[in-house]
This record gives sequence, structure tokens and C-alpha cells, in this order.
Amino acid sequence: MKAYLTSLAILAFAATAARAETFQFAGAFNDKDQFTILAREWADKVKTATNGAVTFDIVSNGALVPLPEALDSISLGVVPAGMVVASFVSGTIPAMGYAEMIDGLPVENPSTGEAMKAIWDNLDAVFNQHGVTALFGAPAYASGLVCRKDFLKAKADWTGKKIRTAGRWQAQQVAAMGAVPMPLPPSELYVALQNGVVDCALMTPTVTISTRLYEVAPFYTNTEMAGNITTIVMNLDVWKKLPEAQRTAIRKVSDEMIQTASTAMRESAQNGLVEFAKTGKVYQLNAAEQAEFAKTTGPIFDKVAANVKDAPGTAMIKTLSSYRK
Repeated sequence: MKAYLTSLAILAFAATAARAETFQFAGAFNDKDQFTILAREWADKVKTATNGAVTFDIVSNGALVPLPEALDSISLGVVPAGMVVASFVSGTIPAMGYAEMIDGLPVENPSTGEAMKAIWDNLDAVFNQHGVTALFGAPAYASGLVCRKDFLKAKADWTGKKIRTAGRWQAQQVAAMGAVPMPLPPSELYVALQNGVVDCALMTPTVTISTRLYEVAPFYTNTEMAGNITTIVMNLDVWKKLPEAQRTAIRKVSDEMIQTASTAMRESAQNGLVEFAKTGKVYQLNAAEQAEFAKTTGPIFDKVAANVKDAPGTAMIKTLSSYRK
């Protein structure tokens, strides 16, 4: 009997091992970036929740696919999972234009985590239309401008400045403020700031620190606003082939990570500002300056909303727009 039970245990282990899968995961940022750290934490929790049946091998820094190509690569199954950023997918998914822009998500009243949960089903449905499922995500906090020579406080300070942007709708926000949007890949940004090709760049504290932009642009203007959601997605066909129990376990971990990620990203942004201040200077927009930015760029949000026709997209934008009033 003991030998029989041992044989059954071996067979059960072999069956479990046969079902275990490791999926390559296209990470967008370097290993020090907070969202990469969160992705690794999520992957560890998924592995535990599925008893080792599902493992994600996170390859950072765009080494698998460049960030602008991530959505296409994942939806086509070139890689099974990875990160996408709103500013790089809003051309394909118009509703994500709202989530691309600075001030696209609330920071308080409600909290960003609460807002993310409120829009998640519709956000996932929007991504489903493009062959992927959205698992969890978080926006950038303390969105701001890293500049070579000075802060950008009032609208007058923006006039004529050449500012690197990360998406078409961010570019329109910059243009509305009177500046000149300059699309540049992240790999060229350090040298572009160093040589004066651009005066400033829309940026976050964590990316500024991890890429050492403070060395060539020592002025950080903090809007204290949130936007440009980074989302972890998985190829929809691959997702559907997972056993239901595994999908349930992964979804549970992912739902919990939405709040965890929002809190961690905000804390990381604040820590990044503290680090930046050690070698550079930080200025936070006051209430009047924030209001001027919001009023000036508000019509761009209306333009995005007018371009969205699909039901989940319009529902997501209706929720997000209610937070901006």
C-alpha cells in the first residue's frame, strides 16, 4: 500500500509539473524602476497562488520588445504578457488617451486606487477588443517637468519651450500651454537634455532618478497630478487556455495589486522627489497654478472623449471625467 501511495504521489507531481508554465514577460523599464519592482512582486504572488503552476519571467528594460511595440507584440502572441503604457497605446485604443494625460486620474477624493477599481472592468473590456486582458496597473504620480534651466510654474513660463512628450495627447496638453511638443524615444532623452535639443521633458520622479536625468536637468516642477497608466496585460488566447482555477487565482492577486500598486507608486514618487532635491531643485505647483493648468488643458480631455465611441470606453471616460469636476 505504501508503495502504491508513493506511486500515486509521483504521478500527481508529474502531472502538476507538466501543467506548470513559464511565460515570458516584456518589462518596459529598468530593474530599479518602481513598476518593475511591483511586477516582480505580482509575479511572485501569482507563482505562490497557483502553487508554482504559473510563472512569469520578467525581462526588463524593453529587451524583449520596445515599449511602443508592446501592445501589438502581446496581442499577436509574440510575447505572452508584459507592460503597456497609455501614452504608447492611445493611438490604437482611443479611450486610453484620457488615462494618458496629466490629471487624467484623481489623487484624492476618491483615491487613485479606488478610481482604478471603479474603471477596471471597462478598462479590461477595452483591452479585450485588442486581444489582451488587463490584469493590474497604476498611473504615474507627481507628474511633472524636468528642465535644464528653470521651473515651469505659470502658463507664461511654458511659452516657446521645447518639451519632450510621451504621447499625442500629452503633446496637445503641452501645445495648449504654449510650448513646443517634441516626441523623442526615452533612449535619446538624456543627450537631448544635455545638448539643449529640448528644454524640458514630461517626466516622473522615479524615472528621472533611475535614468539620472537630474544630472543634465536639475529643475523638477511637480504638478502633483496623476496620469499615464501603466498596465500589465496578457494575450487573451493564452489567458483563456489557462485552467479556470489558475485564472481565478491570478485575477485575485491582480485585483489586490491594484490598490497596492497605487499606494506604492505614490510613495515612490514622493521618495523620488526627496532624492531629486539632494542634487537638484523641486518646485510644487500651488493651487492657482494647478487650476490654470487644469483649465488650459481641460478642452483636450473633451476632445479625447469625443473620439471614443465604444461602450466600455465611453463608460470608463464617464467615470474618469466625473472625478475632474
